[in-house]
Amino acid sequence: MTMHTTYRLQANELNEDFIQSLKALFHDKTIEIAVSDTPPQQDDNALSPVRKAGALAGRIKISDDFDAPLADFSDYQQ
Repeated sequence: MTMHTTYRLQANELNEDFIQSLKALFHDKTIEIAVSDTPPQQDDNALSPVRKAGALAGRIKISDDFDAPLADFSDYQQ
């Protein structure tokens, strides 16, 4: 089984503790480390847009025969 873990951190956050945690996690296994420059991401703790429940109320209409069988499928129905 292959384990895939992505660590996203600032280069200045790399320290001996990080290396030691990798060693503790992977022990004697062979690991692959890839380094790429990534664009900054939105902070996970940042507030997301507020969604208002019922914002589409009255805008969506469902016809009375919504659950009625479709004629296109009459060959497949009993």
